[in-house]
Amino acid sequence: MKKLLILFLLTFSYPSYSSNLLGGEISCSNINGLSYKTTLTIYRDGSLFNIPLSLTITYRDSLDTIVATHIVNTPNYSLGSNGVRLYKYLDNISFPSNGTYKISARESYRDSVVNIANSTTYGMYIDCMVMVDGNNSTPKFLSEPIRIAQTNQPFSYNTTPYDEDGDSISWELYTPEDLYTSPITGLNYIIQTPYTYPSSNILFPFHIDTITGDIFFKPNVEGKFQIAVKIKEWRNGVLIGYVKRDMELKVIQSSNIPNQVFCEMYTSLPHTFWYQGTPTPTWYITSSQLLTLHFNAFDTITHVCPNIDRYGSALVNTSAWSLNYGSLDWYDSYFYFPASSATVSNNPYFVTFRVADFVAGTFYSDYTFRIFVTNPTTGINEINNETKSVYLKSIDILGREIDPNLPGFRIDLYSDGKTKKVFRGE
Repeated sequence: MKKLLILFLLTFSYPSYSSNLLGGEISCSNINGLSYKTTLTIYRDGSLFNIPLSLTITYRDSLDTIVATHIVNTPNYSLGSNGVRLYKYLDNISFPSNGTYKISARESYRDSVVNIANSTTYGMYIDCMVMVDGNNSTPKFLSEPIRIAQTNQPFSYNTTPYDEDGDSISWELYTPEDLYTSPITGLNYIIQTPYTYPSSNILFPFHIDTITGDIFFKPNVEGKFQIAVKIKEWRNGVLIGYVKRDMELKVIQSSNIPNQVFCEMYTSLPHTFWYQGTPTPTWYITSSQLLTLHFNAFDTITHVCPNIDRYGSALVNTSAWSLNYGSLDWYDSYFYFPASSATVSNNPYFVTFRVADFVAGTFYSDYTFRIFVTNPTTGINEINNETKSVYLKSIDILGREIDPNLPGFRIDLYSDGKTKKVFRGE
């Protein structure tokens, strides 16, 4: 456990029981220079009883020294899906200098969930890390959490993270956290709650796809479960920040059959088809191509028209657009991604189709596609005077050596000192 050199007990004027806390997240974005905006989002259920009057946001430097503590009043909520209420606490901070900072908050009390022992005795500690350099911001989430799943049906969900600075991001599951205050020293410690993954079918276990960031499993037990995801931000192979999302998923029993989905994909003839139940493909296109994803959702059981929303980095700061068509029991979404020289990047673009099924409450499922955009031609001409030797090494964002023929990675070249390397690319 890492010791926090802070006193971080929140002193709210409300009883020991509040409206049910479902989760939260915190991020920090650059305004100008050392001025930043912090967004703390708290997810609650429909109860409006005993909402805290304020929350405290704490800012610490790389030595865990407090540089600021701000008390932010509780704002009005906005209504999300499945009755979830979102409270967005906004705060401004001027950091004293460039450097790495952690921003944190704590809220009491967790809801009663199956996979955290004695969960109501714990609060939620949430934090993020930001590299302050006058320009950089943390990643952020583009979509809300999915709140409801059903037993014995596949569940798929993506946090749809996005980094506006173009840094690389990766994702992992983590254990929900809280703060423990020592009765002897009065100091606080970050602790992991007694947590297990949500119960699932052994053939479809709870896991996160390391390529797309999708969370998958087939629930086999009813109840409320907590899920936590950590998004890491990388620059030149170095970790420079992270954000976290702590969220509650309610698994219910339902006789509903989820929508059937598939996708027709093409830049030209012939067309390629993806079908539900198989991994979504990665698309490699050049800066002169138009990628079309024709995503279809059908509900032939209850004949209720589904709905499709789109999220992901492919929709931010690009010229991508969509056209939608719907009828009694089907819904089509045409997603167009026009690649250009401005969209060429070593990092992939993501588009997540979120399909809503309006039966027995609202069920949602996410399907994520990955897109790489490269220049039309890229090559290396080697002019060798003597040894005719060159060493090519391809490194991913985590510093691991991978296949140099795959696009989207940094390339390091080493020579014997007698080889001249000329790069050609349009």
